[in-house]
Amino acid sequence: MATIKYLIKGKKNPATIYLRFRDGKKIDLTVSTTKTINPDYWGSNGIRQKAEFTDKLNLADDLADLQSLIFRKRNEGIRTQTTFNRNWLEVLILDWKGKNTGEDSDLLIDRIEDYKKKLPLMVRNGKVGVSTGTIRNYNTTIQRLKKFQLNKKDNLRLTDMDFNFHEQYMRFAQTWLRLSLNSIGKDIRNVKTVCRDSKDNGFKVHDHVLTRKFNAPSEKTIFTTLNENELRIIKGFKGSDYLENAKDWLIIGCWTGCRVGDLMELTMENVLTDTKGVKFIQYFQSKTQKTVKVPLHPHVIDILQNRGSFPRVISNQRFNDYIKILCKDVGLTQTIKGTKQNRKTHLKE
Repeated sequence: MATIKYLIKGKKNPATIYLRFRDGKKIDLTVSTTKTINPDYWGSNGIRQKAEFTDKLNLADDLADLQSLIFRKRNEGIRTQTTFNRNWLEVLILDWKGKNTGEDSDLLIDRIEDYKKKLPLMVRNGKVGVSTGTIRNYNTTIQRLKKFQLNKKDNLRLTDMDFNFHEQYMRFAQTWLRLSLNSIGKDIRNVKTVCRDSKDNGFKVHDHVLTRKFNAPSEKTIFTTLNENELRIIKGFKGSDYLENAKDWLIIGCWTGCRVGDLMELTMENVLTDTKGVKFIQYFQSKTQKTVKVPLHPHVIDILQNRGSFPRVISNQRFNDYIKILCKDVGLTQTIKGTKQNRKTHLKE
């Protein structure tokens, strides 16, 4: 006679729930369900049936479904002379948790990779495709989740995306990866997006990931800004050619609101004149996928007239380095609050 019993080992929170399957004298298998629970909620007969433990009652129903699946497959296996071994039992648990082979893999990393492949053809806000920054964000999330899996010593599945994962990943990302709440929030949003897409495509996902409680944390971002008077001081700078080149780019960027990645793409073809003879800059924002039109500020007109074109193109990193030197040279040296990337760890501090 076949029997199934659930058990936990030790009192560490969270505790992994194991399944023990026995059938006759020769078959005695114990495998992890990968589900976890607070040991305080575990009694001698399994999960304590208390109304306040709503999530645990849902878990009890899931474990009951797994038990029914195993008994059903065991009875079918007797008729087909199936070998009841550890691999047979582990495959059943994967089936219980969701799809698990080939393109139907329910591994979270596989689903993110699959979703990422669809992004270039995805229509969002009437536009086809996404920015390179969006692709980069998903790649970053994948690398962080791989580190989390390595620490956890287990692969993440769509059905693992519950509040327990949310709490554990938050703690890991802050403590071990030393990420800001905004960075962690991007990962959580990416996970939620992929899980919603997976559910729409027929995959089994945990209900928790679709709720508001499975939220993306955030914190106020500190921006460093320049006022109009400071821009006038910078405009009057005379010095090395490379700093004057960076100065002109900075002034153009401030008076157009152009992000540095789009800034270095500007040419005289972006300068247009409307029907009233007013000149403006028109450019395409790679991040928002929108076209922006900005009237030319007198300072920008001066630069274009003096140079006959836009300044010499430089890399984003050189631009960031040069404008720091530039501001220091013109006397903008007051202490401000902000973040700075550690060159060794590549983390903001």
